Amino acid sequence: MKLKAIFLIVLLSNVANSVYSQIDSLDNRILYNWKLNPYDLSIELVEMDTSLTSFQNFNPLLKNAISSNYLGNLGTAAQSKIYYDRRKYETGFIFSEPYSIYFHLPQDQLYFNTKRQFTLLNYSTGGPKEESEQVLGVLHTQNVTPEFNFGFDYDLISSIGRYQNQELKQNLLTVFSSFRRKEYHLHTNFGLNKFKGQENGGIDSLHYLGDNDYKDRMNIPVKLNDARTQVANVNFYLAHEYKFGRTRSEVKERSEAEIQQKSMVKNLNQQIYSKDDKGEGGKKKQIYDSEKTDKGDHISDSTINDTIVSSVFEPEVNKEKTSNILDTIRIFKPSGFSISHELTYNSDLRKFIDDNLEETEDFYTYRDIYIDSASTYDEVRQKQFGNKLALNYKYSDKLSVRFAFYNEQMNYDYNVRPDTLSVDTVINTSQDTSINYTINDSFESKFSNSNVSFYLKALLFNHILFDGYAEYYISGYKRKNSRLDFKFAYILRKDLEVSFEGEYSNKRPDFFHENYESNNFKWSNESLNRIEEWDAGFAIRSAKYKFNAKVQYGQITNYLYLDTLAYVSQKNAHINVMSADVYKHFKLGPINSITRFVYQKSTNDSLLNLPEFNLYQSLYFERLSVFPSTGGKLLWQVGVDFRYNSSYYADGYMPPLGLFYRQFDHKIEDYQCLDLFINVNIKRARIYLKYSYLNSVISEEYYFTGPYYPAPEPIFKFGLAWTFYD
Repeated sequence: MKLKAIFLIVLLSNVANSVYSQIDSLDNRILYNWKLNPYDLSIELVEMDTSLTSFQNFNPLLKNAISSNYLGNLGTAAQSKIYYDRRKYETGFIFSEPYSIYFHLPQDQLYFNTKRQFTLLNYSTGGPKEESEQVLGVLHTQNVTPEFNFGFDYDLISSIGRYQNQELKQNLLTVFSSFRRKEYHLHTNFGLNKFKGQENGGIDSLHYLGDNDYKDRMNIPVKLNDARTQVANVNFYLAHEYKFGRTRSEVKERSEAEIQQKSMVKNLNQQIYSKDDKGEGGKKKQIYDSEKTDKGDHISDSTINDTIVSSVFEPEVNKEKTSNILDTIRIFKPSGFSISHELTYNSDLRKFIDDNLEETEDFYTYRDIYIDSASTYDEVRQKQFGNKLALNYKYSDKLSVRFAFYNEQMNYDYNVRPDTLSVDTVINTSQDTSINYTINDSFESKFSNSNVSFYLKALLFNHILFDGYAEYYISGYKRKNSRLDFKFAYILRKDLEVSFEGEYSNKRPDFFHENYESNNFKWSNESLNRIEEWDAGFAIRSAKYKFNAKVQYGQITNYLYLDTLAYVSQKNAHINVMSADVYKHFKLGPINSITRFVYQKSTNDSLLNLPEFNLYQSLYFERLSVFPSTGGKLLWQVGVDFRYNSSYYADGYMPPLGLFYRQFDHKIEDYQCLDLFINVNIKRARIYLKYSYLNSVISEEYYFTGPYYPAPEPIFKFGLAWTFYD
């Protein structure tokens, strides 16, 4: 892995000068990207993560969550400490959700339109060779025609670990494509997420920490010696829509275009300027050729707040030239009916293998043994194949309505004891302890689920917005499951919104919560009650002032959890959760402050225990250094990151299940992490240098990322990202 990284850096260094000379001489660089709204398939413009701000948070756990309960090693199973953030990582397969924060998932897919090939390479490493962690990523996309784009996104996460039996590797690959004309849109992606790693169960005792005989962390005994886990997800998603209505276009003046352009230009840090052939840099010009625009090339129609902006790449440090780049913007507003179809396929797998249970008999002393007392080979699978048909109606940017019918076929496989096998069970003789159970054909209908859904988005008087989605399952295992999401918002200005929003769900417990058997766990919980959960809150959001705040209150009825023995249990009562979440990016001259503070409280700490106080604070100095003799410019930041969580009984991690469960043996004391970082932007290269857990050096204390999983000791990290356009 190290050799690959060195080769990559040398290669980039050798070609950098020639690439820059080619790129800087080209005009009208256009790239924009978007996500699909899952409710009505409208496209939503999003910003690419190409800015210097927070670049030091390269670890997905730090980038995607304020704080996580995890196993102390990059790439291991993780659970967000913020309760309402956990919904972001639901996959539908309970055994993969601890890894979903790293995974490439279809609902998060970015799609692109670019006039030039776009490639983003990134690499990050930390720690000495014998315990290093590394991340390598490649994103490439290009347009074959103005309407057709394809690309791929690959990430490799590799970590050896700082304690025994922690080595792991993740391979994450997505191939994506889009085809967009006025009357027809198609988006598709294929993904593979694969995790393979050792399981050590945590250190055997907290007393080893600080003991002079165990200064070498690799000598500290751990609970498991020969255990390992594999998790895999293969997914495919296709969405296409045919539109019958007409599309009306409007051309807005530069003053409005610059509002949309600002966020894109600010984040791309490119050094390419738009010039006309006569060199009249101040002349107003429209990026898109009028003939191509009339034919619908490059851009497409949109729904409410769905504006596609042609982006010319220019670094934030050259704002004075922005006015010469983009003077007009074309907005397409669709009206009329359309029909759409979505296809979803997911194949999920988890394996847990322990070749020698006798060597770690202390761990299994209080565990049940159902199949083999010498070794374990557990395997659980889930497959989903779904189709959704929908009728849509959109009127300009004022109204979007959708009726949809969805059907999915679900298959579940897992290990069972030989004496519980049915006639239709298939025994895999390649593994003595691997016996796969397949649902009988007679029960097939039970796992064919169908639902109907309705979506409405309406903008009244350009200030009042309603956004609501409802679904109800009419047949199958999920029959009577229901869900409602809504949002009432008053838009004071284009960059300030006040809203009342909430969610409601009523669902049957997951199939694997009702039925499961492995070498160490077995349950049949057909008497579990339906789980009902609702929450509502007020929010204020402002893009201009970089401020978000939300106060939220919710209730859970028949809360489902894994008890202290990691068996499924349910509380037939109410648990209330209150949360206050505030985010603010403050800038005063060269001084920047990014703060996110979350307060949360559960009314039943014995079942749902959460850290009350959670803080992320980044404070840094930013400056642009100009070198007149060479004309070079260097944007750099130097600062500190601080993370804090108040003490609580975090959920423990059960390796044979790969899930988190309630525990009261180890209370996580106040967690603190202080990092010192330097970020540098040189043309299209971004570099970070970071020293993590500086507070451990100062206080000489041990911190834990999860029960019996110590946080890393002070470690130096380095990373870079390099962007190419050709």
